[in-house]
Parts: sequence; C-alpha cells; structure tokens
Amino acid sequence: MAVAMEWIFTGKRAVTGIVLFLSGCCISVRIFAVEFNVNFIDSADRNNVDLSRFQVADYIAPGEYLLDVVLNGRTLGDQSLIKYYASQDNKNSRLCLPPALVDKFDLTKDARQKLTLWHHGECTSLDRQPEVTARYDQEKQTLNISIPQAWLVFHDQNWVPPSQWDNGVNGVLLDYNLLGSKYMPHSGDSTTSFSSYGTTGFNLGAWRARADYQYSSSRTSGTPASDQFTWTQSYLYRALPSMGARLTGGQTYLSSDIFDSFRFLGASLNSDQRMLPPSLRGYAPQVTGIAKTNAKVSISQNGRVIYQTNVSPGPFVVQDLTEAVQGALDVKIEEENGSVTTYQVTTATIPFLTRKGQVRFKTAMGKPTTGSSHHVLQPGFYSGEMSWGALNDFSVYGGLIATTGNYQAQAVGVGQNLQKLGAVSFDVTRSSAAVPVVGEQTGLSYRANYSKRFDSTGSQITFAGYRFSEKTFMSFSQYLDKMNGDGYSRDDKQTYTVTANQYLPWPAITLYLSATHKIYWNESASNNYSASVSKIFDIGRFTGISATFSASKLNYRSTDENQMFLSLSLPLSSRQQISYDAQQDSQNGFSQTASYYNSQDPNNSWRVGVGGSSPDLQKGQGVFRANYQHMSPYGQFGANGSAKNNDYRSVNANWYGSMTATAMGAALHQSSAGNEPRMMLSTGVKGIPVSDGASVTNDYGIAVVNGVSSYQTSDVRVDVNNLPDDIEVYSSVVSKTLTEGAIGFRKMRAIKGERLMAVIRLKDGSHPPLGAAVTDNSSGFEAGLVGDSGLAYLAGVSGETSLTVHWGEGQQCQIQVPSDPGARAGQILLPCS
Repeated sequence: MAVAMEWIFTGKRAVTGIVLFLSGCCISVRIFAVEFNVNFIDSADRNNVDLSRFQVADYIAPGEYLLDVVLNGRTLGDQSLIKYYASQDNKNSRLCLPPALVDKFDLTKDARQKLTLWHHGECTSLDRQPEVTARYDQEKQTLNISIPQAWLVFHDQNWVPPSQWDNGVNGVLLDYNLLGSKYMPHSGDSTTSFSSYGTTGFNLGAWRARADYQYSSSRTSGTPASDQFTWTQSYLYRALPSMGARLTGGQTYLSSDIFDSFRFLGASLNSDQRMLPPSLRGYAPQVTGIAKTNAKVSISQNGRVIYQTNVSPGPFVVQDLTEAVQGALDVKIEEENGSVTTYQVTTATIPFLTRKGQVRFKTAMGKPTTGSSHHVLQPGFYSGEMSWGALNDFSVYGGLIATTGNYQAQAVGVGQNLQKLGAVSFDVTRSSAAVPVVGEQTGLSYRANYSKRFDSTGSQITFAGYRFSEKTFMSFSQYLDKMNGDGYSRDDKQTYTVTANQYLPWPAITLYLSATHKIYWNESASNNYSASVSKIFDIGRFTGISATFSASKLNYRSTDENQMFLSLSLPLSSRQQISYDAQQDSQNGFSQTASYYNSQDPNNSWRVGVGGSSPDLQKGQGVFRANYQHMSPYGQFGANGSAKNNDYRSVNANWYGSMTATAMGAALHQSSAGNEPRMMLSTGVKGIPVSDGASVTNDYGIAVVNGVSSYQTSDVRVDVNNLPDDIEVYSSVVSKTLTEGAIGFRKMRAIKGERLMAVIRLKDGSHPPLGAAVTDNSSGFEAGLVGDSGLAYLAGVSGETSLTVHWGEGQQCQIQVPSDPGARAGQILLPCS
C-alpha cells in the first residue's frame, strides 16, 4: 500500500513535500527544504511567527553539542563534544569530526588515507565521503554515523576494539557479603556464627586498587569466642589495551594455564582472555553438590574464600565463578546441625588456542607467601608462559618457572582446533627440585584437554581433561610445602575431569554429568561424581510438572558419602508450586519433604516445608523449614529457619550488597561480582527504576547498576514502562564498553514535574511568537514550544521551576512557575517578563 501526501501552498511558490511509502514493515521518508508561507496558519497574528528553525531540512544551528556517538549501531564510550560550523551560505551548518574521534573508529589504513583536514586541521572530511552518513538525532542527543564494514579494521559484531573501551571515572567501592547463623539444640550449648567476605578499593584513571577481606566469628555457650579477620590479598592492577594484557602488582595469586596457583608478593603481566573475541575465551567453572539441610556453602582456594552462600536442602549449582578461578577448589558444606562435608573440585581452562600470528602470554615474578600473616617464603621465582598461533587452527604453547633456589619447571604443548569436532590440547611439564633428605628429583607430568559444544544436539562438553604425573614430579606448591612446611604434601598421580550436559529430544530429558577422579602416590584416591536427569511433562490439566533425579559420590580425605535426591514439582500457577523431595544419604538414611513455594511478587519469594527422616517421622519428630528471599535495589536479603520437635531450632540470614561513590555521587546497590565493572547513572531525579527494577535512583538521583561485563558492550536501560507519572526520561538506554573494574558514569536527561497547559503573555499583553522555545533554566533542557496565541504545552514543571522563552535573534523573557499546586491546575496564565 502506498500513501502520498503533498501540501502545496501558493503565494510564494513554497512547497512542503512529504512522501511516505509503506510496504510491509518498511517506511521511507523524504523531507524537502521549505520556505514557509505563513498565510496557511490560522492565526490572528500571522506576522508574529518564528519558524526559521524549520525552514531548512535537517537544519542544525552552528555550535557545540554534547552527544552520544553511535557508530554502525554501537555507542562509543562517553559523550563527545561535537561542533557544527556554519556553511558558506549560512543556511545550515557542517559537521566537524575531529581526528581524535575518528581514531576511535579504527578505520583501515586505506580508508584513513582518503580523508583530508579542514577548518585549520581541526576536522576531518569523513562526513563528505559518499559511503558515509552522519545524522544528528536532536531528540535522543545522538550522532548516528554509518561507515561501510570494509572500512573498519574489526568486523566481529560480538567484540569491541580497544580504542572504544572506557576506563570510567575515579571512585571508591565496597562489595560485601554478610552471613549469620544460630543453632539452638533442645539440650546442650547453642552456637552463634557470623562471617563476612568481600572487596574494597578505589579507581584512579586506568588504575584499580583492591583488597579482599574475610572475617569469621563463632561463639558457643560456655566457651571463649573465636574471631578471625584477614586481608587475603591486596593489589593494584590496570589494563594495557595495546598489549591485550593486565598489569598487576602486590599480593595476589598466580594466574596460569599450565602451572598450579599459589599466593605471592610481586608483579605479573598477563594476556587477558576477556579482551579477546568470545570464541577464544576460557571457561568459567561451576560447582555442584547436595545439601542435606539449610546449609552454608563455602568455596575457597589456598585458604582464601572466594564464594559463600546459604542454600536450601537438595542439589545446588554455583555458577558465579569467573574465568580467572583455576586449579583445585575446596568446597565446604556446613549443615544447620554443625556437620561439615568437604571435597575438592578441579577446574581448568579449555585448550590453548591463539589466532594465527598472534601471541598470548603470562608472566610473573616475586616471592611466595603463606598463612594469614602473609609470611614471605623463599625462594624468589619468575614464571612465564606463552601461546603462539602458528597456523589458522594450530597453536604452540609453553612455559617455565625458574627460582633463585633449587626448583625449575618447563612445559611445552600444542593446541588444535578440530572445527566441528571441538578443540584439543596436549602438553608435557618437566620439574627438577632438590629437597633435604631426598635430594634432587626430576619428573614429568602429561596433560590432555578437550572441549566441544554440539549445537545440533544441544549438548556440551564444557571441559574434559586427563593428567598423569610421575612419582618424582613436583609442582612448585609441593616444593614450597616440603621446604617451608611440615615436609609432607600430597603427590598427584592421575586426574580425570569431565563436565558435560546433553538434551535428548526424546524422551525430552536433560542429562548433566560432572566427575573428578584423583589418584595420589602417597594417599588414598579422592572422587567427586555427580549426575542428574530432569524432565518437564504434563499430566491431564496439570502442565509444566518437573522431575529431577540427582546422584553424587564424594570421597575426599575424611569424607566418604553417597547421596541420591529426587524432586517433583507441580505448578499451581505461573509463580506458585508444590514440591515433594526425597533424599537418601549414607549418614542420615532416607528423608523426605513436602513444600509450598510462592514468588508472585518478583522481588519477594518464600517457601515453607515439612518433613524429616523416616525414623523421626514415625516418632512425630518432623522438621519444619521456612525460607524467604528479598531482592531490593540496595542488596539481596535471605533468611531461612528450621525447627525439629524436641531436638533443635536453627536460623540463618544473609545480606549481599555493594556501595560505590564518585565525585558525582554515591549509592548503595546490589552486590557486584568479582572485579566486573559497574555503571553509575546520574539523573538528578529520585525514583527512576533501572534494569528491570534491579536499581533505582536514590534521593540524589544516583543509581548504580551491576551485571556489566568487562570489555563487552553492555546496555543499561531505564524501565520507561514503570516510570512515575510525573517523571520523563529523554534517553532511556546507555551503552558502554568498560574495562575491568571500571566505574562507568553517565548523566541522563530526566525531569520531574507536572505537565502544564499554559498561555504565555508578555508585559504588553502580547504573546511570544509561534515556534518560540521554552527552556528550563535549572536543567537547560527544552520544556516545550509556544503555539498559536501563546498557548504552550510544558513538561516537567514544578513550583521551583523558572523558564526562559527564546525567539528571534537573542530575544527572550523569563517565567516563574507558581509554587502553589492549586494555581497550576487546568490551563493557566504565565506572565513572561
């Protein structure tokens, strides 16, 4: 269908033409320059009209504009000050694109050579290239530039080049996690425990300073309190985009794809995989397990707590760990009755793959440290490793650890991209160490890794690895234990690791498997196996019924446990369900629980249940459990409790939150994970919801949003559908690509106030010309335009608002809005002096 509308006004032979072509979902608009014939305006005062701003198509007044620059649909960092210079005929203006801004576009060498400079070398001629379009969107305050992809160095739609990364603003931050519990037996001493861990630090330019802390306190009736506070690591770091690397100094942990991790005092320079395209990044590990009761799960590495949370009875999955977490992780499950289960999970990276001709590297030097006092050990060390893309799908890698003492280790390996078959790597590490009594030992360790996602079948082998070490092989951590500890360490022999999942279209079930089998030369083997199968099905009028069966086997030092778990859930509505859970373990036997779950309020969910072990239920000693979760813009709160007849009562609570402060403002907000960046928005208006209510602007108009990824473009959106009636936001989406740990900042245009229908009058009783602009003096934003006979529709008006009306060449008048709300009802008269 085509619709054509053409308005022709004679007298001055002026023509306004607008042609709209609608075909399917597409609309094409042609706008021609016009000279208005005011005779068509139905106004008693046709001579009092100012339409000069509308006489030229896409007219832009000369001047400076603070705009978002959008290149091929992607917003570039912070706003830029864009200048428009008057054209030679003074009828319009020309866009000035400075060389510094064009540098961020990452043009190819050939495309850049086409450009010339004008206006005393201040501007480039990119705007005059026929293949390039540049459009100023006045409403959104954006400059939209379209450049052929062939002109750009980078073409990956899922990756932003370093020239467009943003280091954010200076500021301080605190990410904290608080967990508390109280166990009250029917007879005996009660126990109260409290723990906290988190990160504090500050940003200064591209530099970030961070310090991780952990605190634990335990009090049992009749015994002295036990308190411990430690700084687990303190360090400085910054991104080096030109090298695709991260520079770190201070006390931290060795990051290596080849060698085991340990804590040291020194400096490191590592290629950062997050700066690479997503297809070449590493894998973030996940931890699974089964809790018998309301329990606290702690994950640590080398004594440093990296994750803690409270979980309900049944299987749990921890997926919040980052790619930087590598090596063996210690998992501890503390049940509400005080019993503890511990085991290890082995993590690793996917095979080393590097683009052809490129090099990835990691290097560090310093001295190891140990204990909560961070005692510095000997000897000093240097480590280095690299991967070189020898061919398109073939990489060669290797590394070494050299010390000032009697330990050295060298490794060499190859990685191959098998395309549809996945990716594989193989390497060999040789160690040489001299220790007291034993003397010099030399040994080899062999490792093979494999990863693959099968898109056609919906399955994924996240990681599969095998490692074999000779009895005489010694890692650097083992060497330090023998030289500075008690002389004993577990000597690894073989390790098998597999993590996989598979969806089967028939019978529509999902399978998950995680397995780690570790054999030692001088200690019994440890095993960690878990598997689950889940299915969603319908029975009659009941739809969305889910069933899950999980089984696990834990064998690690003093822990030897087999567990099975069955769960059936029946939805009562979209956010209500009843469940039946059954659990069998080697310590407590068979237990079962029936529960009801409600999450009709997206920010508040709760569950109540009753159950217990078979012997207890027969004696009438069941367990009642309740759980509550609350999501607020300032953090996440959780509480759960349980009570068993004539046995015990238990309660647990947790709060996860963050605080971020800059020179532009401060806010409490939901907890941020690790060193991922965060975005601060400044609107000047309270109560604006952001990111589906995950954050909301505080009394100072500040909101901070987490969930932003390092080196990836992230969009932060205002929830325009949930805005209060008296608030308007003129730019609802912010896009930024932030470096690791950055505090992004953006000031957004928002106004709070009433919408008024007013008649504006000058002192002499006349009114400003039709088309005159009305500006809010406090914000500098346009509140509306003057219509016929001084009638104006104004947005964002309050009793504290003063307005300025502009028209012609410098003519203006001032308006003070009445402070009395009653005086602003209906159509009001606003004197303008």
